[in-house]
Amino acid sequence: MTSPHSDPERNGIVFGVAVVTIDPVAGDCVLQAPVKGIITTSVRRIHFHSLDEICGAHQAQATRAKTDPIARDIAAALKFAGNKIRAYEQRKRK
Repeated sequence: MTSPHSDPERNGIVFGVAVVTIDPVAGDCVLQAPVKGIITTSVRRIHFHSLDEICGAHQAQATRAKTDPIARDIAAALKFAGNKIRAYEQRKRK
């Protein structure tokens, strides 16, 4: 079985400029979003390994979302990923 993170174009969910791939079995997600540099904009890929990491990152991005539209997209992607993983874990416990 291959990871959904290996092909974000097919398995990713787009939130504005952010793309998130979710692996609910492993309980992780990978977020890709543009980062503004001094000269150019590049794409940053961040792997969140647990629901706690996803929730913490969502809280930080939600705070920044008031002034940064990219942070708003990232916060929405992280919230979606967290909800999907949480729902999977709850179904697994039943």
